[in-house]
Amino acid sequence: MRNLFFLSLILPFALNAQDNVSNADLSKKLDLILNKVGGLEQRVSRLESDNAKVKKEVKQVAKSAEEAKNATENLAIPEKVEDRKSFFNKLRIEMESDADRNQGPWTQPETWSNMKRNLTSHKVRMLLGNPSLIKGNLSPRIDQVYHYLGDLDADGVDDSAKVSFYRDRVVSFTSPF
Repeated sequence: MRNLFFLSLILPFALNAQDNVSNADLSKKLDLILNKVGGLEQRVSRLESDNAKVKKEVKQVAKSAEEAKNATENLAIPEKVEDRKSFFNKLRIEMESDADRNQGPWTQPETWSNMKRNLTSHKVRMLLGNPSLIKGNLSPRIDQVYHYLGDLDADGVDDSAKVSFYRDRVVSFTSPF
């Protein structure tokens, strides 16, 4: 009974304490909740825009992957072993020839039209680029020979050009064209 008496005295105070929450406290709590909701809305909108960007990039990558796949499928590699060897041999020669054509200006016919006697070795290097090979010569009228080597026409045979010098001046030259 005693416990019931104390409970009856404390219960009204506890109930009144919860009812006495002021409007200012409720307003503060509501403002905090609204701020958190606003922050969450901003994060969601940022994530949605990032998601749209990622989807766009994925579409672009998928498109380029499909194009690459189609390009490799269109590459006609022969099925017979002999034909395949010939195909890859021709491909290798063409790639080497392409690398030789990119070696320098000496691979262009226009540069050889500017070549003439009495040019210095420095001017020859400026005109034709660095030679593939530099050799001395036993001839009394030739001191040094610049050799330019490379397969320029993709026939599997190296084309060559020579520039002969005497006392640092061109005395003769042979064009690869």
